[in-house]
This record gives sequence, C-alpha cells and structure tokens, in this order.
Amino acid sequence: MSELDTAAVEALYRQERGYWRPWNAQLLARRPAFLQAYAHYAGYPARSGGLSERMVELVYVALDASASHLFASGLKLHMQKALACGASDDDLLDVLTLVCLQGAGATAAALDEVAQVYGLPPEAESTVDGQQPDLWGRLQAMDPGYFGHLQALASTAESGQGLSAGERCLITIALHACFTASQPEALRAALQQAHGLGVARDAVVQVIQMGAHLAVHGTALGITVLAELDAA
Repeated sequence: MSELDTAAVEALYRQERGYWRPWNAQLLARRPAFLQAYAHYAGYPARSGGLSERMVELVYVALDASASHLFASGLKLHMQKALACGASDDDLLDVLTLVCLQGAGATAAALDEVAQVYGLPPEAESTVDGQQPDLWGRLQAMDPGYFGHLQALASTAESGQGLSAGERCLITIALHACFTASQPEALRAALQQAHGLGVARDAVVQVIQMGAHLAVHGTALGITVLAELDAA
C-alpha cells in the first residue's frame, strides 16, 4: 500500500467531521488509513438522509448527553455547532429532557421480564385480557401510577417552542437504537410513532446510523493513553 498523504487525510477528516482533536492527530500518525476510512464511515450518515445540519447536530447532542455515554467534550462541540446552525435554547432543552426519558424504555422492558416470572397483578390481567398492548400499554397495565408519572414527565419535557413532534420522535429513535443503551421494544414503539407522523424512512435510517460512531470514543481514549505511556 502506498503511503498516504497525511495532510490530505487531515483535510478530509475536517471536511467530513467538522473538527480536529488531539486524538485524531495521534491516530493520524499511527494509523492514517484507519482514520481516513473512519472519516468516510462516520461522515456518511451525517450527510446522507436529508436531515438539516441543525437536526444532525441535535442528534449528536442527544447521543453525547445520554446517561449511557456522557461524553462532555463532544456534547459541548455539538451544542456549539447546533447553535451555529440555528438551533434554539428550546431545541436543546427539548433534546436534553428527551435524554432523561431514555431510561423508561429499559424499565418497561425489565418489568415485562418481572411479569414473565411473577405473573401480572390481577388488575393488570383484567386490563390486558384478550389484547396485545405495546410496551407502554403493558407498563400502564402493570403499574398505572408509575405510568401516570412518566406521562406527566413526558408532557412537561415538550416546550412547544422547540422541536416538532417528528423531530422529537427522531431523537427518541436515535437514543433507543444506539448500541450504548439499545432498547428494541422502545425503539419499535418509536418507529411506529414516526411512521404515523409521516417521518421519512431515510431520516429514520440516518439517525440510527449516526449512533454507531460513538464507538470511536473508546478508540480516542485508548490512543490518548497509549501516547501518554509512550511519552513517559
């Protein structure tokens, strides 16, 4: 394999990803071909699917802010880029409150498992008898009090001044689809909602693909530590 032009790789990376960090320089020095391929891999979904730059950055804000990731430097970067693309404070706050709701999908799925072992409470059995409720319907049947508080939380998470219903749904899909906290049933419910709202398939595919790039943060951490050890 011919030697890569590292300056060209850096320029490509900046174009595809819109930033350059110390870990990028470390990886460029050691594995330029990998960094070049990663730039294309991570950059493709961000520019393929029809979402606006504003919405792309808001999805990245959600993924980096997620309690399953908590990537502060990326969060700051993508918040800055979202604001530069025209996002409002209400947009960002809508995203951050949706992040808070992410854990409810895992809780609902876990309570499904409880029902498999312990059975449903008598009142829940009568509620779902002869029906096939979705994840949230089953949660409501099992514990209507908890479900009521969840509904109230979800209703206050929407400002009415920020994201549209379809945009909120896309953020939820991104959170439930991401490998850091994958929730298949909650994802399915969000996909059904998106379809009902008329959200384009390409947009749904785009936000799901965007979540995969978070795995590189492990690479970034590792290459940084390796460089520190080499310098010691």
